[in-house]
Amino acid sequence: MFQPHVRGEEKVIIAVASDGDTLKASVSHMAARCPYFLIVDGKGKLLEAVENPYKDTRGGAGVSAANFLAEKNVTIVIAGNFGNKMIDALKAQEIAHFEFEGTAEKAIRKILEKEGRR
Repeated sequence: MFQPHVRGEEKVIIAVASDGDTLKASVSHMAARCPYFLIVDGKGKLLEAVENPYKDTRGGAGVSAANFLAEKNVTIVIAGNFGNKMIDALKAQEIAHFEFEGTAEKAIRKILEKEGRR
């Protein structure tokens, strides 16, 4: 298992909804039904690429995916688009979400710059 990057008391773990299992992959257009979640620390280092266990779920994928990411200690989620139920579930877990189009690598760089970490 990995340890999150700690800056003061704040831990940043980013999950990118991705079409592939590397940082060169595109950000998936569907947050809850993406093929992979790329888990990245607060310095932009890929910690793990996890197959989305809810990508083929008939109903409730957004809430289930949000809970799955919360269990991974994720603090920020990036995807091309989020459904309303997933947004509500992320907010309930105090997880930030950002929409982005492009590669996972570029999305992470942009978020880290926005968060003042690069």
